[in-house]
Amino acid sequence: MENTLQSHATAERTYQNGQNAKAYILSTAKKGHVTQCMAVADLLGLEVEEVLEVRGINKALPVWRREIAKVGWLFAALRMAWRFRKGKIILFASGRSVLPSCRLLKILRGNQLFIVFIGSPKKWKTQCADVMLRPVHERESGRDEDRRYPWNPKQIWVDAPICRPLPVASTDMRKIAVLLGGLNITYEDSAQSYDDFLGKLEGLVQTSPVSIVFSRRTKRSVQEAVRQRFDRTTAEVIAAEDQDGFLRACNQAGAFLVTPDSITMLAEACATGKPVYVAKIPVKRTGTRNHRFVGKTIDGGYAEEFDGEVSFERRQVDRDDVEHARRELAGAIRNWLKYSS
Repeated sequence: MENTLQSHATAERTYQNGQNAKAYILSTAKKGHVTQCMAVADLLGLEVEEVLEVRGINKALPVWRREIAKVGWLFAALRMAWRFRKGKIILFASGRSVLPSCRLLKILRGNQLFIVFIGSPKKWKTQCADVMLRPVHERESGRDEDRRYPWNPKQIWVDAPICRPLPVASTDMRKIAVLLGGLNITYEDSAQSYDDFLGKLEGLVQTSPVSIVFSRRTKRSVQEAVRQRFDRTTAEVIAAEDQDGFLRACNQAGAFLVTPDSITMLAEACATGKPVYVAKIPVKRTGTRNHRFVGKTIDGGYAEEFDGEVSFERRQVDRDDVEHARRELAGAIRNWLKYSS
């Protein structure tokens, strides 16, 4: 997948500073949500004033504790209402935890605030955005997604999330960066579930230089299994806390091998234009957004399933959907700037 964001880097800016509208990001406190918001702002040529985050909810908590934790979202909404009480605002929003803030801001500021919500607001029934930018893997079978939110008929669809690419070198490299996720409702995350994948990876390590990077979601049992299997090999194993090691692994990568449990991680790897391979991990829930995304990514030719071999030949996959989204979003914001009082 070619880095579409880079292709727009020298494009004429869509907006002029004299129009007095400032851009902000309001996101669930997760890296994937924040980086997608930043990538959309980049695509439009907008400079973000500040990134504001609202803590999400730990899905491992009992249901009653999760419901209590949602009270924190209301306090966040009140803080945001005070924060954005003046001026024209363009807000890039993502994640369930920001929906109360978006709704309250639309009630209080009306047409002085333009909200681009990235993703799906799930069961939300009242207006919390002006435009929704949604990847096609969010389309649920048997549901009329184009009429799902009658309060906001303006939806823009893209083939995959718009995101910033992982930081890679522009020159050809011959190292493989292996990115491990974990703790996911769609895929198994036990050490045993990684066994077949790690067996294939052992064969690859014998022929190519490899860096294996843990994420903060990788289970300790999986980390221990990886360290034991590759302790006496040439593979470099990088801890989740080692940011410099992660950046080095990405920069030296000529190809990426990723586990399928992170939409953001896979999308960011594909956005580099380097070859991307998806590890085959046992599925425990089919039909989820994550499962649909991985299937569409492979079917679309952005990545392929890892069978034990890796090619360093770069892929050229056009993302016309991203350019279409840019034009639609830019037009909607221009129209808002023109007619907002």
